[in-house]
Amino acid sequence: MAVLHHAFRCPITSAFEEVVQEVLSAWDAGERDKLSAMALQGLPAIAGRADIQAAFRLDPDGAVASWLQPEFVSPGLAALVLLAERLVPIPSLSASRDTNHYLLATHLPVLGWNAREVQLLVRGDPIELMFARYSLPSREYDASKFRETGGWTLGTALRAIETKLTRLTTAPGPEVSPAVRESRKALRESGAIDDARAMLAAVGDADWLVTSITH
Repeated sequence: MAVLHHAFRCPITSAFEEVVQEVLSAWDAGERDKLSAMALQGLPAIAGRADIQAAFRLDPDGAVASWLQPEFVSPGLAALVLLAERLVPIPSLSASRDTNHYLLATHLPVLGWNAREVQLLVRGDPIELMFARYSLPSREYDASKFRETGGWTLGTALRAIETKLTRLTTAPGPEVSPAVRESRKALRESGAIDDARAMLAAVGDADWLVTSITH
């Protein structure tokens, strides 16, 4: 079965921030019953979103309902469920080929990209790191044991990456190594660079890029 890269834009609005604060407040207060009830109540709202189901497996009749019970609920999964209805689908790294995320992760390091840049572009950070913008610096949140809560990258963190991708659309100079030339060719001919640029172009500074890679 194909390995697919899914991408969404999540606008940072006051309503978004209220949801995050409500989730974190319930968790910090130890109100697991309240957090569970909030998330379970919001789950049916996304039952009809085929794109969300394909990316995150949030089917109300599936395993997620069990992971949202008070003894298992986590702030990351609860927040994803409550925010999922706000996610706007955008072009992903599977737009041209289902392996373009793999090609980018493989070839960009050859072109001088560091691991952090590749991570932000292809996979993003755990949702729990997103909470750092909305909670006390001393607070840390354990990742959910539910398989997929998405990768989250702040829109402003993508601007430098966008610039580096644009540079890859120009022809390489004669001084580049054969390895660099081959990597640039592979990314260009696969459509991976075009897919990545289209994805980032859809994300504004006041957005989160939310990604998921599924089999």
